[in-house]
Amino acid sequence: MSTITITHHNHYVPIWYQKRFLLGGGSSLFHLDLNPEKRVLPDGRVIVGKDVTLRAPKSCFWAEDLYTTRFLSATNDEIERFLFRAIDNTGSLAVRALIDNDLPRLYRLFGKFFEYLDAQKLRTPKGLDWIRARYPRLSQLQLMLEMQHLRQMHCTMWIEAVREIVSAEESEVKFILTDHPVTIYNPACPPEAVQCRYPDDPLITLKGSQTICNAPHFSSRH
Repeated sequence: MSTITITHHNHYVPIWYQKRFLLGGGSSLFHLDLNPEKRVLPDGRVIVGKDVTLRAPKSCFWAEDLYTTRFLSATNDEIERFLFRAIDNTGSLAVRALIDNDLPRLYRLFGKFFEYLDAQKLRTPKGLDWIRARYPRLSQLQLMLEMQHLRQMHCTMWIEAVREIVSAEESEVKFILTDHPVTIYNPACPPEAVQCRYPDDPLITLKGSQTICNAPHFSSRH
């Protein structure tokens, strides 16, 4: 009788997505940690770890049991194994169709592209904190249920928006990958604005808001 291995290592930015940023035949990313590990030595000295390291995509943008739920002694990872695996599989195909301008395939996967985009916005630690900020007493199980209820909340707005592909091919500075790849920019909301305080972004319904996804170099204007 076979047993199911529970997944505890949850990537909130998929490995296939990260690999789009590898240069040439490279296998590692330059990873910037804004809060590197600190160790206090017995003599009181503080040792700060490196803020920039080379890491394989498998070692980037993950958290322990980010999507795991528990009931009594039973551990459940179906959100990772079934929900996100399916979204990532079709999402990766949709992203490729968009970049390759494969119109027949994009026609079939158009809705899946925005479904992936919406799930990616909510599945990160920042996205989950955004949900918690509105429902502060959620248990882990309730948080996962609420995330599933909200995971397509922006799709209609995005589908009806103008889409724009931006290239950095001729720029020395290329696009970077962050731990929250789908974000909202509005020129009327500078970083210090209340609308930009963690874990918030400006609303996509505001005039001038742009949804920026930096892996397929995709943005939409409202």
